[in-house]
Amino acid sequence: MYKKLLTLIIVLSAATAYANPYNTPSRCPKVYIGTSTGLNNHSGLLGFNIDVPVTEQFSLGTGAGISSWGYKGYFEGRFYFRECNRGWAIGTGATINTGLSSINLDLPTTVGDQSVTLELQPVPNIFFCGYHFFNLGRGGHRFYLQAGWSQRLIEDPYVVKSNHTLNSDGELVMQLLSPGGIIFGFGFSFGIGSR
Repeated sequence: MYKKLLTLIIVLSAATAYANPYNTPSRCPKVYIGTSTGLNNHSGLLGFNIDVPVTEQFSLGTGAGISSWGYKGYFEGRFYFRECNRGWAIGTGATINTGLSSINLDLPTTVGDQSVTLELQPVPNIFFCGYHFFNLGRGGHRFYLQAGWSQRLIEDPYVVKSNHTLNSDGELVMQLLSPGGIIFGFGFSFGIGSR
């Protein structure tokens, strides 16, 4: 675990050392394909993303990946404050988590900690994010950081299938685990083609 974390820190340090948010790349790509991760990340704990610039300052994106609540996908519109889809940006869109039909978790119940069987329902969310995109090398590639908020659109995203009743702590745990809340993520996107 610590080796993976150290590797991630080294990769991010190297990326930001070569990243320059102020210089426009020599070419503006037609499409970006990348990967991302983070807390309430649009495409899950580890996902793949496609971002298509519609104009110099607006793009449409989609992606999918694996999350703690099943598979996850998203669609987003993003506005950039600099041309060539760089610098600061804001985005809004929607996500969907597929849920899981059956999962066992150790949770606080009215009779103590128990292994509880749950059905995780599909969960739609809407989100709003701020981004900062950095140049990564000279080929039109990017590294980015994001922060924002994801709002769940259903109130009860899970069903207890076993003969247990969660206490207030158990319900709090499930609310924290369910999709939605603060977004913090980062990713890489590789530019393909040129406009």
